[in-house]
Amino acid sequence: MHKIQIKQAWTEVERCQHCAIRHLVLFSDLQRKDFELIHKPIDEIEYKLGDVIYKQNETMQFVYTIRSGLVKLVQSLPGGRPRIVRILGQGDLLGIESLNNQQTKHMAISLDKVDLCRIPHSVITSLQYNSPRLHKSLIVRWQKTLAMADFWITQISSGKIKCRVARLLLLLDKKSEGENFLMPTREDIGLMLGITTESVSKTTAEFKRQQWLMISKDNRATLDVKALEQLCSD
Repeated sequence: MHKIQIKQAWTEVERCQHCAIRHLVLFSDLQRKDFELIHKPIDEIEYKLGDVIYKQNETMQFVYTIRSGLVKLVQSLPGGRPRIVRILGQGDLLGIESLNNQQTKHMAISLDKVDLCRIPHSVITSLQYNSPRLHKSLIVRWQKTLAMADFWITQISSGKIKCRVARLLLLLDKKSEGENFLMPTREDIGLMLGITTESVSKTTAEFKRQQWLMISKDNRATLDVKALEQLCSD
């Protein structure tokens, strides 16, 4: 894990073009006077594949915005069995429930190299009281979180196995910012979809035979998006 502190978010027009915070969805509508309200440093943190960002049932004083990379949210079910409940990507907010003084509902683990900004609650609170622009952005983030939860239940966790695998791959492709993505392990795909690793192997092997899924030597995946979308629409 590598950390850089961003002590001043906005100082002049030239600098803001290169500011790490400016491109984050949560702060995208903020103006110069809003950034003057930020008095605590925001940490820019890099995580490697498999790093734990936070654990389930933690009490946090921060939220995280994903600048790049993918993060899986893992929930321990009764009996200790894990289930991957969502995948988050660029612009998504991690740990949003902690803003309501709730413990984290999931463990967050990086699925690839991940770059985050860790934002103190005090920064969010100050901006909420003083900037309606941030309040509006937070409402949008809550709505997006609910929509993704609904999508996961209706599109990823139910239906025919081939379609579920296809929809998951299409989701990963969409969240990979237009680039190929690191192919998850069979075990991770099984935990995301609630299916066996054998079913994952059989389905992905068929996709590769059809050239709907191409995996490079470094395990990066490229899709025939139209073919997989057609499979799901039939």
